[in-house]
Amino acid sequence: MSLQIEVRYLVINWQSEGVARDIKAAPHALEIERDASGELSVESTVFNDFHPWLGIRLESALDNTIPVFVSASGEETPMLRIADQQGCGQWWLQHDGWDPLNKRHFSELHRSAGAYFIRLGNLRLRIENRLSSFGRADIQAYINDFRGDLLWMIMNDAAAATASGQGPGSGAELAVALKALNAASNRVLASPAVDIREGQAPQSIAKLRPNAATFHEYLRNPAARYFTGRVFNESADIPENRYVRHMLAVALKVAAAYMSAATLQTDFLRRLTSQEAERASRDSAIKSRAVDPEVFDHQTQDIARRLEALTCFTGPSTEYPDQIARFPIRLGKRYGDKCAFFYERQDGQQASGDAEIDYRVVVLPEDVFELILAAHHFCKDLTLAGCAQTSVKITSSGKRYRELKFISVHGIWAQTHALENRAAKRKYLEVKDWQVALSTNELRELKREAAIAQRRAKRSSEKRIAIASSIQEIAREAGLLQATDASLAKFGVAPSSSFPLGMRLVSNPDYSACVSAFNKIRQLINRGGLDLSKLDEINNIGILHASEIYEKWCLIKILTLLIHDFRFEPEIGWEEKLITSTLTRSNNVRFECLRHDLKISASLTCQAEMLSGRRPDFVLDITHTEDEQSTRYNPPKGRRIGLVMDAKFRSKWRKGELTQMLDELILIKGYDQALENAKVFILQPCGLTVRPAKSPLEWGAHSDYSRTNAHRQGWIQAGVTSSGAQSTQHLKRLLALAFQSSFPAPRQLSSDQDDTIWESRSFCIGCGERHDNQSIKAKRTKSGAMRWLLDCRHCGVWTTRTHCYSCPTPLFKNGTVWTYHTTIADQVTNVICPSCGAYFDKDFE
Repeated sequence: MSLQIEVRYLVINWQSEGVARDIKAAPHALEIERDASGELSVESTVFNDFHPWLGIRLESALDNTIPVFVSASGEETPMLRIADQQGCGQWWLQHDGWDPLNKRHFSELHRSAGAYFIRLGNLRLRIENRLSSFGRADIQAYINDFRGDLLWMIMNDAAAATASGQGPGSGAELAVALKALNAASNRVLASPAVDIREGQAPQSIAKLRPNAATFHEYLRNPAARYFTGRVFNESADIPENRYVRHMLAVALKVAAAYMSAATLQTDFLRRLTSQEAERASRDSAIKSRAVDPEVFDHQTQDIARRLEALTCFTGPSTEYPDQIARFPIRLGKRYGDKCAFFYERQDGQQASGDAEIDYRVVVLPEDVFELILAAHHFCKDLTLAGCAQTSVKITSSGKRYRELKFISVHGIWAQTHALENRAAKRKYLEVKDWQVALSTNELRELKREAAIAQRRAKRSSEKRIAIASSIQEIAREAGLLQATDASLAKFGVAPSSSFPLGMRLVSNPDYSACVSAFNKIRQLINRGGLDLSKLDEINNIGILHASEIYEKWCLIKILTLLIHDFRFEPEIGWEEKLITSTLTRSNNVRFECLRHDLKISASLTCQAEMLSGRRPDFVLDITHTEDEQSTRYNPPKGRRIGLVMDAKFRSKWRKGELTQMLDELILIKGYDQALENAKVFILQPCGLTVRPAKSPLEWGAHSDYSRTNAHRQGWIQAGVTSSGAQSTQHLKRLLALAFQSSFPAPRQLSSDQDDTIWESRSFCIGCGERHDNQSIKAKRTKSGAMRWLLDCRHCGVWTTRTHCYSCPTPLFKNGTVWTYHTTIADQVTNVICPSCGAYFDKDFE
């Protein structure tokens, strides 16, 4: 059933009590949700220095209904009805009286947070009013950043030009075209084409060209010295000159848009250069690292929780307690993919008949196995009380092993000093003022990251200088074009977009040169897919609907990362789709991107409609196809990873609120069903949302990539920050998580005595460069598993792909900047398995 009401933000200029002089409504309505009981709910925000009205408009079916505002005490007050003078119907507002001095209405919704209710006949609307510390300047910063990125992607986007098959675009091309237009228009200005038109004016007798008016005046006054006669006036206000002014106006608009976007890019690159240079200096000089006590204690509590789960385990009761025995065992590695481990007896003795066996295996009930696996990396000595069967078995290769199979487990005793060792380490760290010397491995990685940061700082600086140079050149040409346009205006030439029908634009070389230069400018715009008619709409995006502005900002950032950072080729016509989707609120807007070299498709859908009617903000579908002949953009068959992202524009979160919101998205809205086994993450602009911090890395206090096992759900910080350069770093790390989850393991192409060649269908998460065969090195770990070092020759970012020693989960170590796995508090290069929680620690040995 379709809703019969809509709710929008309004800016009202009051004329008198109950009468609006004019009303400006947000371009899109707020989303109204219906819960299982049928109650409607909508979320609104009270900003710091910006207080739009919350207006309700009813459809014709509810014309006779008067909305009633219900206070917290249950008191009901009819809402105020005001007419929209622009013919957009009527709006209903909650108000608390009129201020005659300042000529405005008061409203409780402008100043108080909480839940409010509005009764509309049989319908009940719940308004969740939230306070925000964001103000006009904060929202405008998102608009400016969004607009700058949008125009930059379209006007100076090498990827877009490549998708069109026309080569890369640049500011230099625009500058050349503007210079050509300036030179041609100056020649036109020096000698403009004119029309000669006959007119009448007083003339002396010596220069008189008589007409009928001349004789009439002579008859009246024969002695006059001046008579009206024929004159010939030159007029530059002709169709060709009017079209020249139109071309100048369009060129100036394009130049202004480019300079605005380019200026934002230079500001970003300046901050990025400073940030990377600072990182390089810091990483080069650092010899010790501070350990966060909160992270250390959190990881200690995690160990205690896992141990407690073991010791508190009680199995099912049994009628034959005399059949329960105790088995002190020392666990080894996991045995295959079963609920089993290799094991040895703690006393080191062999049972009768064990002399001829090759190894021992203990098989456990699934629930017991999961508990033991969670603590396996720090607790290998266990005593199990239960009923078990033992037998000798033979593998298909002829190896004999003893299988200890537990029918039931009734108690578990863990023999480990992990907590005592952690307590001792904590005292040691306190003595050292929570500083630890860096290991050789950490120093080596930091030295390499410093080199990478220096390279990024150098490239960012070079790019900034190049863009700044193009801005100066375009600004100079734009200034000259403005002067030419002003001179034509003084000649009385009005601008007109109507193309002249005569031949002067073709036959006259000066006018022809103007048209040729203008066509080059138009080609640059058309190549980027920018409709000039939309340019004003992009520049006039308002701040009324802040949450929607944040969603648009997230959209442009995700696409920028896919196309620029990860080098995906977007579908033809994506620019028009992007502009349309940012100016209108459309559902199921899909952007198809492809890596031909790796046969990876990335499909990003905005406002994706699920079968349940719910609409996540963004759904990213990553698919690998093994079919060499697959159609370019048809959905391929193969490996698939789904990432669902929902944008929440908040200035602060109460304790536990983000976790509650995430549970709501998954358990109530079912966002994890948008794609099969999809990961679900919240995008939000607040920092310091993870307390205590889960990771000692830079993102540990701001983002949570693994609220549950295997990076299935969490939240990240993504917003316009004071540093600017880090605004999407956490988002890029999240996309890297999704892509690396989909990458297949490298495969061996050939092997000889000197070297082994490997191939990997993966790319560098720093710059998107494909990992070539020469940059992949492999070796075996202590446990015999294969690990690969995938190096990038373009930007220097490297990835180590290995496996957890306790379970088959693949692990990716991307350095201290791009690693998204949690690491241990006092050694940030030591990652923790997101599936079983295992990690190496000498204190566990």
